[in-house]
Amino acid sequence: MGDISISVDEVRRVAAKMVGVVPDEPDVWGFSVADQPDLSLALAEFVGCMNDCTAERRRGVEALVTGLREVADMFENLDATSQADVHALGAVEGWVIE
Repeated sequence: MGDISISVDEVRRVAAKMVGVVPDEPDVWGFSVADQPDLSLALAEFVGCMNDCTAERRRGVEALVTGLREVADMFENLDATSQADVHALGAVEGWVIE
C-alpha cells in the first residue's frame, strides 16, 4: 500500500469548509391543523423527527471538524518536535543544517 500524502493546510481547509455543511437554521416548530388532532399529532411527530435528524447531523459535523483540527494540530506538533530533534542531533554531531 502506498503512502497517503496530505498537508496540514489541506486538513485545516477541509475543517473550515465542513463548518458550513450544516445550515445554521432554527428548528421547525408550530404546525397544527384546526379540528384535526390526529393530523396535528402526525405533523408534530414528523417535525420532531426532522429536528432530531438535523441536530444529529450538526453534532456529527462538529465532531468531524473537531477531529480534523486535532489531527492538524497533532501533525504540526510532531513536525516541530521532529525538526527540533534533528537540529539537536545535528548540534551534537557537528552537522550544519539549513
